[in-house]
Amino acid sequence: MLDKLRAAGTPLGEYCKGRFYYGIKTGLNDAFVVDRATRDGLIAEHPSSAAVLKPFLRGRDVKRWRVEPQGLWLIFTRHGIDIKKHPAIHRHLKEYKDRLMPGVAGGRKPGSYEWYEIQDNVAYWKEFEKAKIVYPDIAFQCNFAEEVDGLYPDCTLFLIPEAPIHFLPVLNSKCVNYFINQICPAIRGGYRRFKSIYLEQILIPAASPDQQAELEKLVRRIVKARGESGDVTALEAEVNECVYRLFGLTREEIALIEEAK
Repeated sequence: MLDKLRAAGTPLGEYCKGRFYYGIKTGLNDAFVVDRATRDGLIAEHPSSAAVLKPFLRGRDVKRWRVEPQGLWLIFTRHGIDIKKHPAIHRHLKEYKDRLMPGVAGGRKPGSYEWYEIQDNVAYWKEFEKAKIVYPDIAFQCNFAEEVDGLYPDCTLFLIPEAPIHFLPVLNSKCVNYFINQICPAIRGGYRRFKSIYLEQILIPAASPDQQAELEKLVRRIVKARGESGDVTALEAEVNECVYRLFGLTREEIALIEEAK
């Protein structure tokens, strides 16, 4: 079965050229993640705050097929920022200075960054502002979602930048879930770590423009249904049938996947 899936598709790693990016590690979300009221207050205090306040997405906000952000904002002070240009942000972060100091007891990990900067310098941060597919680093099953609003993900999330939307049904299909379960060892409770060494092996079958359009329509219907009734069982069955056809599976092979745990 694995040989047949591999023969019918191209590894995801080839499509995205190995671009599996993880989200932002601030080192102290208590300081860098704020609610809407705090965000508005910081901008009212000094307009320059708007330049470093970014809409934020946590791992728990990513559901299968769709994201559900909770109105949180990230203070995105990258390495090298001139904090003097952002006095309101500086004042806010200074309240946490002792816990933000790098390499001291009670502070953040050692490194060549200032106490008011996020812990890790994210060189690919502009990818966050593009359409992308996001997924949690630990999940019980394939749990991919489209994100198009430029949300900045936290460190429990990974993203595939600019992935075509017709990839999403394939990634959430029973075929891919079966494949992942064969190559990715389970951890406690049957969960799996969706590391790039496994993700890059996922097979994406060739799809004609008409087939891509069909998959995209299914995504839109599922996302809408998830936001309304929440029940997408019948639509997911349609997705699986489409993906089975793309992989050219027989009824016997489909039964093997359907019966797999």
